[in-house]
Amino acid sequence: MTAATQAVPRGPSTWSRIYGFGSIFAKTIRDSRRATIITAGLLGLVFVGVSKAIVTEFNTPASRAEIDALVAAVPPILQGLAGKVVNVGTLGGYLQYKYGTFFPLIVSMWSILALSGTLAGEAQRGSLEFIAATGRSRRWIAIEKLSGHVLMLSVAVLVTFASITFAGSAFPVLPGDEISALSAFGYASWLGLMALAAGALAFALGPFVGRGAAAGISGAFMFAGFILNGYQQPVPELAPFANLTWWGWTQNHVALGGEYDWPAVALVAVAAVALLAVGVEAFARRDIGSTAALPSPSLPRALLGLGGPVGRAISGNLGAAISWGVGIGFFGLVLGGAARGFMDQLAESPQFVEILSTVFPNVDYASAGGFLQLLFVEFGVILAGLAAATFVSGWASDETSGRLEMVLASPLARARWAIAGGVGMLVSVMLFVALTAVGIGFGVASSGSELGTPLVGALVLGLYAAALVGIGHAVGGLLGTRRAAAFVVVFVIVTWFVQLLGPLLGLPDLVRDLALTSHYGQPMVGVWDPVGIVASIVLAIGGIIVGTWAFARRDLRG
Repeated sequence: MTAATQAVPRGPSTWSRIYGFGSIFAKTIRDSRRATIITAGLLGLVFVGVSKAIVTEFNTPASRAEIDALVAAVPPILQGLAGKVVNVGTLGGYLQYKYGTFFPLIVSMWSILALSGTLAGEAQRGSLEFIAATGRSRRWIAIEKLSGHVLMLSVAVLVTFASITFAGSAFPVLPGDEISALSAFGYASWLGLMALAAGALAFALGPFVGRGAAAGISGAFMFAGFILNGYQQPVPELAPFANLTWWGWTQNHVALGGEYDWPAVALVAVAAVALLAVGVEAFARRDIGSTAALPSPSLPRALLGLGGPVGRAISGNLGAAISWGVGIGFFGLVLGGAARGFMDQLAESPQFVEILSTVFPNVDYASAGGFLQLLFVEFGVILAGLAAATFVSGWASDETSGRLEMVLASPLARARWAIAGGVGMLVSVMLFVALTAVGIGFGVASSGSELGTPLVGALVLGLYAAALVGIGHAVGGLLGTRRAAAFVVVFVIVTWFVQLLGPLLGLPDLVRDLALTSHYGQPMVGVWDPVGIVASIVLAIGGIIVGTWAFARRDLRG
């Protein structure tokens, strides 16, 4: 008689519990690795590269005096979005004023996308039900998921701190250029907490309204706070609304300029922790995947997606197109309505008008269109790019969710499905641009300015979004739809960095020309560059053709 022996299965290794599949926390770290590497790498390279470029270009007391004079000549209504003016004649002050205010927007978008989907997204896919069946408490599942993102966000913050500290000690050429470790810590911690607060709002809303609505609401709140805070100085009536957001709370915390407001930063931390706690408890107490639909009118029968593949493609992105159009349209309405104040202040700033006429000869910026060109277009195209990524993600979800096998089981050719998806996304782009134009029109009309040129200029958002739809469609066909939306988001962010920092970093013209947005001219004042128009149309149509051809020749991928 013999006794059989059986090996006792070993538990996951210590390393796999930290990184890999040994725990929920470790898997969250693994899933976030690419986004963390990209975000942290960009922040580190940008802060070092920009600091080096600043001290190289402005290396004399006279050049620093010119910076002070130029900023002083800018009307207050234009100074706002760049942040509070503090010691702009120094490396740290100029870095914060010119560029530092915009980086929290990028990191906040990462945090919103990550935390809106870390629970709500998996609940919609049904994967959380398997995790919850393992015996782990739902509260602990949420905490592990959340801890993974906080750790990876902290890595990006640490890289930011290290890069600023290095640049502040290695590059100074004039007295006052040194950036202390305290200033670097003050900026990096502010950036991280601003991003975490935005993500925490999405995390708290996710269990109630689902991933898409949570991301949309949080993104709108983030951009609204940024805009309101920028305008509360020249337009004091906006101050009460700005101070409802963390942007308003921290307006006096200009760490790289040497001005600190630690209680305000601590308040952002408290708000972030409170929102995260709400998200954890909401997930623990509600049914998995149970959400409340936001009130909206019922769709007409023709828009329910039952009239063929094109109608279905349009219907799938209809809600996203309306949401993006209303959101960006409101952005345009606010700026268009503020154009009258801009024109009044230009009349009191002849020095700034002279600078504009030197840089842009034969272009009239003393108009609502000029104001929108200076402030709306740059942010508008970023938002249009993210809207396009949303449309691509909606189209791609057919394949990534496994629905496409059922769709193609009907008498529907693969090429026809792919073309219908491309056409549907282009219709979504047209709808969102139309709604955006309505918002711009109402804003410009309220300022008593000429309407035609700004309304035609709004088409630049559609051209850019259509080009990105074509790129996303081609990537989906060639590399798989799972990569399509992510590729579009990375393309938008990287090309924005190239356009923003290319001149300062001295990048070759060949590299800077890769930014599609640099080839549109000044559309809000009626000056168009045909290169951008043609390139956008070619990318939109050509991308759909390439994507259709590639999709028809490959196997489906989950």
